[in-house]
Amino acid sequence: LAPPPDEGSAEDQADLRAVLAAQAAAGPGRRAQATADTHETVYDMFGVTLGPGFDRAALPATTRLFGRLGITEASVTDPVKPLFHRVRPWIAHPEVEAIAPPTRTFSYPSGHATRVTMAAIVLSSMVPEQQRAIWQRADDYAQSRVVGGMHYPSDVQASGRAGTAIIAAIQSQQEFYADVAAATNELRPALGLGPLMP
Repeated sequence: LAPPPDEGSAEDQADLRAVLAAQAAAGPGRRAQATADTHETVYDMFGVTLGPGFDRAALPATTRLFGRLGITEASVTDPVKPLFHRVRPWIAHPEVEAIAPPTRTFSYPSGHATRVTMAAIVLSSMVPEQQRAIWQRADDYAQSRVVGGMHYPSDVQASGRAGTAIIAAIQSQQEFYADVAAATNELRPALGLGPLMP
């Protein structure tokens, strides 16, 4: 990743204005969603999108796959945040409200946005029929971090690149391929879908 905008630069100021605009435009429902979107499981991310069949209790292979992806995300993004050393908007700027439960680690990149990008890439490959809805929800989930005052838009944009790069790095691994295949074979019948066409 390239570094975040320099503190006080035009790009940094544009980032701040975007956070303030997102918060000003957020009504009670959107603010509540920004709080709910703090949760990071794939079921929190995409439960509404995929419906009642997307049930953690009935999907152990799916739970295992996305749990492992979450661990992978954290192992990549957590160590680099201190290197970029970008202070979160709600800490750096008193006019930014901490709408989401406040986080005090550094801001760049966003772990939530990286994780939802990874999940959306994999989930879209498993359920391509819902690809558009999955990506709409992923974008909305990532935007919750801006609405919540936890991240700048450039944090989220960088996280899209980070999540894509992580999946590209692991998708050829046999263990990952086997986990995706097992989860796909479990998830599609649970959603009332037939096997994927070759």
